[in-house]
Amino acid sequence: MDVKEANIKFHDGASADYDRKWAIRFDDDISRFVLDKFELAFQGSFPEDVRAMEIGCGTGFVILNLGIAGVLDEAWGCDISQGMLDTCQANADAQGFKVHLQQADVENLPYEDASFDIVLGHAVLHHLPDLETALSEIYRVLTPGGACAVAGEPTYWGQKIASFFKRSSSAGLKTYAKLGGRLGGKAISLRNYPAIVSAEDNHELWELEHQVDIHNFRPRELCAMARKAGFREVRFETEELVSSALGWCIRTIEGMVDEENITDRWRWGAYHSYQRARRIDEILYRFWPRESFYNMIIYMRK
Repeated sequence: MDVKEANIKFHDGASADYDRKWAIRFDDDISRFVLDKFELAFQGSFPEDVRAMEIGCGTGFVILNLGIAGVLDEAWGCDISQGMLDTCQANADAQGFKVHLQQADVENLPYEDASFDIVLGHAVLHHLPDLETALSEIYRVLTPGGACAVAGEPTYWGQKIASFFKRSSSAGLKTYAKLGGRLGGKAISLRNYPAIVSAEDNHELWELEHQVDIHNFRPRELCAMARKAGFREVRFETEELVSSALGWCIRTIEGMVDEENITDRWRWGAYHSYQRARRIDEILYRFWPRESFYNMIIYMRK
């Protein structure tokens, strides 16, 4: 199965449970969280009165929360997965937000030249097999002076750090479970496969998840690729170091144990611990090497 086919199959299959798995919400708290990411990219306030399109829009995490934040009145979005688009439309309808969605491959966008002032993305570039073509397509559909901002892309060193904490938390949880450990007031019960979809035995999607994540980025190399595509102003920021390590431990545990072990108290504690870790990261960012943080945000101006 090639990467694009795997992306469609995986994201179609995961779309119904995707928001639950990644704790995606559409509210004031998360909208501020999303807006902060893109204001970091723009190094200031989000641009006003713009026609915006999101590549790989998924279930609407970015465009819908930016709508809640009040910086977008409507938006366009595309995704290679129709399942994700269907979930995005349902989420948009629930929020009363106007979206124009289309199934599309980022390497062949179905829009006219200079169609958008802003192109947005979140955790999408690392799925694309032909980055040079994708960046050229993004450049093509932007108006002169328009900008693209993509957040949530894994860095090379950030991924290595995250992998260490994923492996460590997995091994630690298995040992704790064998010793009769408890979580959520109950004995720990481990799943056969991580919680990607509702079906416990859907190991095919679990295996596909490892096929669709094909890039970890060295930020300066991706910036050079963007300049080659024609962008005249390119820069990057990064985020999540301590919060990434903690976040991957939390996700690993939640993916391995039965739903009964995950209580509201656990979710509340995990979320607020993650928020405190992000505040530590803001301090570390002043002097720690940026390339070691997990998530890259790239800004590219036409």
